[in-house]
Parts: sequence; C-alpha cells; structure tokens
Amino acid sequence: MNTEQLNAENENLDKIQPETLEAEHEHLDEQHTDYSSLSKKDFVKLAEDALASSDQKLMDEVMRHAKPVFDEMKEAERNLALEKFVASGGDKEDFDYKHDGLTVRFENLCRQLREKKIKLAQDQERSKENNLQAKQNLLERLRQLVDGEESNASAAEFKKIQQEWKATGAVPPAQSQELWANYNALVERFYSNRSIYFELKELDRKKNLELKNEICDKAEKLAAQEISGAVVRELNELHEEFRHIGPVPREDQDAVWQRFKAASDVIYARRKEQMDGLREQMDQHAAVKRQLCEEVEPYAQFQSDKITEWNEKTKAVLDIQKRWDAAGQIPRDKAKEINKRFWAAFKQFFHHKNEFFRQLEAQREENLRQKTALCEQAEALKDNEDFDTTAEQIKQLQQQWKTIGPVPEKHRDPIFERFKQACDAFFDRRRNQRNNTEREFEKNFAAKSDICARIEQMAADGSDDMAAFEDLRSQFEAIGFVPRRHMDAIRKRYSEAVRSFLENTKGLNDTERAKQLLTNELKISRNNPNAARDLQRKEHGMRRKITQLENDIALWRNNLEFFARSKNADAMRQEFTAKIEDAEKELKSLKQQVKLFNDL
Repeated sequence: MNTEQLNAENENLDKIQPETLEAEHEHLDEQHTDYSSLSKKDFVKLAEDALASSDQKLMDEVMRHAKPVFDEMKEAERNLALEKFVASGGDKEDFDYKHDGLTVRFENLCRQLREKKIKLAQDQERSKENNLQAKQNLLERLRQLVDGEESNASAAEFKKIQQEWKATGAVPPAQSQELWANYNALVERFYSNRSIYFELKELDRKKNLELKNEICDKAEKLAAQEISGAVVRELNELHEEFRHIGPVPREDQDAVWQRFKAASDVIYARRKEQMDGLREQMDQHAAVKRQLCEEVEPYAQFQSDKITEWNEKTKAVLDIQKRWDAAGQIPRDKAKEINKRFWAAFKQFFHHKNEFFRQLEAQREENLRQKTALCEQAEALKDNEDFDTTAEQIKQLQQQWKTIGPVPEKHRDPIFERFKQACDAFFDRRRNQRNNTEREFEKNFAAKSDICARIEQMAADGSDDMAAFEDLRSQFEAIGFVPRRHMDAIRKRYSEAVRSFLENTKGLNDTERAKQLLTNELKISRNNPNAARDLQRKEHGMRRKITQLENDIALWRNNLEFFARSKNADAMRQEFTAKIEDAEKELKSLKQQVKLFNDL
C-alpha cells in the first residue's frame, strides 16, 4: 500500500462519531427531579449517596436543586413551630427552635459535599495541569522520534508514546484542541515516513475494535436494566469513552458503531417514554395542586376575634398543606407559579393569625396589670384586724378577679399564686381567731350544762325555791355564747329544764305559771332581758343574718370553682364544703327562731 492510499484511508477513519447521537438525546439527562415531595430521610439518603460517590453531576444536583428545596422545608417547619409557640401563649422573643437530627445530618452532609467538590475541582485542575505537561513532554518525544533516523527501536518507542498518550487524562480545555491537532499531525508524519505504517495501524485498529466492542457490551447490559437517570449518565460516559478511542478496521467500523448506536437508542427511547409518562403524571399533580390553591386562597382573607375559630381554620389550612405535600412532583416550568400562589395564601393566613394573637397578647398584658393591682390591694388587707369588714372587701376582690380575662401564659401561675397567698393569709388569720372564740364557747357550754343539771334536779325534787331558780336563770342568761353545734341542744335542754321546774313547782298559780313559761320562752328565744324593747331589733338582726348566710353560701359555692386550679384543690374544697354545711345549719335554726318570734 503506497503513501497516498494510507493517507486516504486515514482521512476516512472514524467519520461516524458518537457526538451526534449524544447531542440528539442530551436533553434527556438535563431533567431535574422535583424534590418538593421528598421526606427528610430521602434528602439525607440522597446526600449520603452523593458523598459516597465521586460523581460531580450528582453532587451538583444535590447542592443546586435539592438543597434549596430542603432549605424551604426547614424554614417552613421553623415558621410553623414559631406560629404554634406564639399561638399557645409563648413570647416570640423567647422562641428557641432546635432543628431535628435529620436536618442537622443533611446540613453536615452538604458541608462535606461542598468541601469535597472544592477538593475534587482543585485535584482535577492540578491533574489537568500535570496531564498537560505530560502530553507536552510526549509531543516532544514524538517529534524527536519523527525527525530522527529510522531504527529497530522506532516502532516500539512510537507504540509506547501512543500508550502513554492514551493513558494520560484530560487537560485544560484551552489547550486540548491544539494538543490533539499537534499529536495527530506527528502521528501522520510518523506513519507517512515509515514503511510499517499499515501494519502498525491495523494492529492499533484491531485493539481499538476490541475496546469499542467492550463498550458495546456495557451499553447492551445497561439497555437491559431498569431505566433511570443514573443509567443515562453512565451511557453518556460510555459515549465519551467511545469517542476518544481511535479508529477501527474499515470493514468493522459501521458494524461496531451500529451496535453501539442500537443499544443507545433503546436506552434513549425508554428514557423518553419514561419522561413522557412522568410529564403526564406531573401534569395531573399540577392540576391537583392548583385545586389546593383554590381551597387555601379564601383563608388568606380570614379574620376573627375568637381563638377557637382561628384554631379551627388553622387545622383546616394544615390539612390542605398535608394534601399539598402528598400531591407529588409537578413540572419544573409550572412549579414556580403554582408554589408561589399556594404559599402566598398560606403565609398570608398565618400573618393575619399572628397579628390577632399579637393583639390578644396586648390585652393579656393589660389583664396582668389589673390583676397585679388586685394582688397589691389583697396584700394591703391581709393583716387587717377588722375581720368581718375585711372579709367582705377581699371577697369583692375575688369577684373582680373572676371578671378579668387571662394573662400571658408565663405569668398565669405566678400571679394567681400571689393573689391566692394574700387571700389565704387573711382567711387563715380569721380562722385562727374563730378557733380561740370557739374554745371560750366550749367553757360557756360546760357552765350552762351545769346550770341545766341543777334546774333539772330541782324539778325532780319538786322544789318551790323560786329565788334559787331565778338566780340560776340569771346565771344562765349572763353566760356568753356556746358553740354553734351545741346552741340548739343547750337551748332546748334549758327550755325543757325550766318548763319542768315551773310545771312541777307548787309555789305558782296557773296564771303565773303560764306567764313564767311565756316569759321563759321569750328569754330563751331572745336571750335579752329587755325583750319587749329589743324584740324587733333582734328579729331584724336575725333576718339580716339569714341574708348574709345565704350570700356567704352562694359565694363559697363559687369559691369551690375558683380554687379548682389550686395545687391544694381537695383541701380547699373540703374546707369550703364544711363552711357551707355549718352555714346551712345555722340558717335553718335562724329561720325557725324568726317563726317562733312571729308565733309568740
């Protein structure tokens, strides 16, 4: 074969290149996933896979497309947590949000990815510079070989330079074309100048054929796999490798290319079918999300002055958000418009809600100021010795307390405890004072019981000693009050003892006996020697006492509910229940006495 034939053959080698096929289908791998429907675990797994690999495209996908979606999710979670915190009574300035473990893990992975990308880029740049220098050295060696004299070692050296050239990686793009042109020119000169050109080329082409057949094997295996973005990326890498392998024997070049193209077409066709189906599905998701936009938009204008209504609407909005999250991916060209529409209405609703609770918080601050003033008044009264008047004043403060609305959550328990302590301090002092009075009443009860026993003995003996009887009666009337629980019993015993004496004594006629009995009943009922003058005042006093007891009973029943939130709720309820029972007994006795006055 002469030099002209060799040159002609060389010019026709590898006219068919994979660049055209790859360019036709390049757009299929440019599709980016809509990450808005992924969970946090999915994001972490995606970042872990990217970090474990050296695939810069995958790392770029995570950093450029996945992370912004994750950041929006993270910000939405924080805003929602802040809204719930404020809605539950928390102060916005006190809000301290801690991200969960998955969020922290994803952020750490992204930081590592960023560092790895930087390092890879630096390593690649250094590698390309090193490769550039190595290839420039190889060119110099090849140039010396081409310009030198023929020798037995020339072919071996040429083959070695070729192998080293192929083994050397990429160089900076700016020098790539010039290097390749210089290399090809020197190779052509070498083949043209040496009689062994054809033999060397044929051997080289056969080796290239083996390499391209291996790439065909890999492509066909990929075609049998389930289609995915990773499969397409791997196929593109095979195209890059196919492109850089040199020419093959002329009779095999169409066959090997058609074989490689056939496997590629299968993958690209299946990928296109998959993307078309995915597009149709994402269009359906887009329709669902537009419907959800229509559902959420009316809430953007919602206003109310009731917490319950805000809570109901919040639940409805969050339910729409859940359906939004579950609606799936939508086309990238529609995502921005639909997302903006939905989240604008969503955020507007929560803006209005936050404004409502801000105003509510201002009202609660005013309630706190009023309750603080009541605490100060109760604290000023708690040491007062005028127990009856002060008790009424404190009860009025308690009634005012009930009419004031809630205070900020963090002040609710402290302000209530402060007011309760002031009220309890006064009522404990009044209770202790009543206990001292009760002990004096017990002594009076013992003395009156002794007098009753002596009168009963006189009646049993049939005594006529009216002077002794009158003396005992005067002593009885001069003795003070007895415990309330003994009042009716001692009065009844005394009445029966006097009646027994008067009915059994022979020193009185019937008229005097009747008069004595009536007078005794009046004295017993009124416990006042000036009965005729004080009867009306005594009766009015008893009626006022009845009214006061009825009011006290009603107030104490209200206090049972008022102290229901106290840590000592059971003890307080028992105490007030006992008060109510005693008051009801006294009330019943007073009503009976008033009736007796009217009857007499």
